[in-house]
Amino acid sequence: MTVCMWIATVAWVCLIGGYLNRRDARRHVPLVLAAIVLDLGLVLYLQVTRSAVQTAVEFSLTRPQKIHIISSSLAVALYIPMILLGLKLFRNRSHDTTRTIHKRFAVAILLFRTLGFIFMFSMIKTSA
Repeated sequence: MTVCMWIATVAWVCLIGGYLNRRDARRHVPLVLAAIVLDLGLVLYLQVTRSAVQTAVEFSLTRPQKIHIISSSLAVALYIPMILLGLKLFRNRSHDTTRTIHKRFAVAILLFRTLGFIFMFSMIKTSA
């Protein structure tokens, strides 16, 4: 595994930990924020060092690699509304509508990020 894959693994584990601690804000918030910061930092690093977006749109990737890119990109895109909803909840914990929407986004992010995590291993270059 590459260093980037290790960082992605730590981010995914933090996301799972945040989800499992969703009822305890003292644990949930730092874990989820760590996952988001690691993921966004990794995306930025990959863009700067490997032109990740350009590579993704060149259509030279395999189907599993495309699944990784699409699912991970969807998860990262959903981080923005998730953070905004989380901030709203942090300020006013009794807002039931916001909590319901936040939960739906969380499940979608977790599913997309898990799918991206599984297919991340298709990005390993084999030397044959």
